[in-house]
Amino acid sequence: MRPLPFALAAALSFPAHAALPGQRALESALREAVAGSCPSLTFAIDPDLTRAAQAFVAAAQAGRAPVTGAGLGFYAALESYEPSPVSGLATVSPPSRADRAVGDLFGKECRFNRAGVAAAVLAGDEAVVALVTAAHSTELLPIPGKVQPGTAVEVDATLGPGLSSPRLFVQAPDASTEEPPVSVEGRRLRARVTLAARGEYTVEVLATGPGGPEVVANRRVFVGVAPPAAPPAEGPRETGLAAVEHAIARLRTSHGLPALQRDPALDRVAEGHSREMARTRTFAHVLPSDGSMTDRLRKAGYAYRSAGENIGLSVDPLTAHEAIAASPAHLKNLLDPHHRRLGLGIAKGTSPDGAEGVYLTEVLAAPIETSRDPEGEVARLLQEKRRSAGLKPLARDARLDAIAAREVRELASRGDLSRDLQRAVVDEALKSRLRLRSAIAEAYVGSGPAATGSSPNAVSPAWTRVGVGAVYATSEAYGAGRLWVLLVYAR
Repeated sequence: MRPLPFALAAALSFPAHAALPGQRALESALREAVAGSCPSLTFAIDPDLTRAAQAFVAAAQAGRAPVTGAGLGFYAALESYEPSPVSGLATVSPPSRADRAVGDLFGKECRFNRAGVAAAVLAGDEAVVALVTAAHSTELLPIPGKVQPGTAVEVDATLGPGLSSPRLFVQAPDASTEEPPVSVEGRRLRARVTLAARGEYTVEVLATGPGGPEVVANRRVFVGVAPPAAPPAEGPRETGLAAVEHAIARLRTSHGLPALQRDPALDRVAEGHSREMARTRTFAHVLPSDGSMTDRLRKAGYAYRSAGENIGLSVDPLTAHEAIAASPAHLKNLLDPHHRRLGLGIAKGTSPDGAEGVYLTEVLAAPIETSRDPEGEVARLLQEKRRSAGLKPLARDARLDAIAAREVRELASRGDLSRDLQRAVVDEALKSRLRLRSAIAEAYVGSGPAATGSSPNAVSPAWTRVGVGAVYATSEAYGAGRLWVLLVYAR
């Protein structure tokens, strides 16, 4: 998740005195500046971003908002659904020269196609000029920012080129996140969502792009309550990785979840990805140089039951994390009750928009906890399934156990679930005990004994005996420290 992070501040002084330029003059100055610096760029004045800039300068003029990028970002998040707008700010003197400052406020990387600009007079014969730009892609039909409880809102989003597989997340006032059913036709997503409770909701559309999953639209909706009139007061605060760790711990504790334990191995994975994003100036989960999160964990040899990743980009680590936590899909990841460990990593670098920032990666995981007796645990799970199905227990057969234990190691050493080897196991089982009438073998790879829970033969009354073989092993196909299980059923 990338917030509105970058405030390009300037203090400009001119000798002339006259009235503040009007809105049309500011927008005309912006068009002229873009034409000169980005001659091939086509952009449009966006009404939502314009409203955000105007709300901000009015609040700054009234003393309700600080003249900072965070202050401008607050209003952009209220007025627009763009997930990654970029801010530019300047103070100028005299106010009549406000239009002269506009050309210094947008990234010369020219990575935007929507913009909003505004200015207002401050005390001391100064003016504040605010510019908000966005690389607009996804079209979201208007969703009102304020409704009454019980209102059903229509979500209708059409993804931009290069995006696919849209998903919808809705965060309720109690911070719970749901993924409601949607209708998807190609790159278009439609849904009807009822906002029942009083408070603030966030409606978010997620899609898959070249760099993996990304937020493409994020709309705040206030139900039965007024939107905040001003940003929260800013004061001294810790902003490094320790602050991020503490913020995640507070967040989970407030929802009755245990805090996550920092894991040095996950820290190295997270830091490595942050460095690669900074080096390549690419904000994405998937990079050509280091692959996906799964690739990175596999390369590190990290054995996990479940894992998730959040990325942020802002002026400091804590601000990047706060933008992550403001996204329903990312918040759901932070509040996943299965996670137990946390890795954090940062790298300073230039953003895709050309501004300096901090790339943050958060990796959350539940490591695989090995069992001292995996065969025994698997056998107990099988017997529980049979009891729940009203079947007699299977007899553990020592000879079948020996065959399964030997052959599961062969499967793990090959690194795949060979059907030929499973058939060979059945042939050997039938030859080893002449009184066996038939047998069948099943092989599983998972994070623990529960991987065998889908075994169809466990609840078949046809079988009376079972042999179990299990071993923890690492393979290219299945990853590090997985439990390989071979079951041999017979009668």
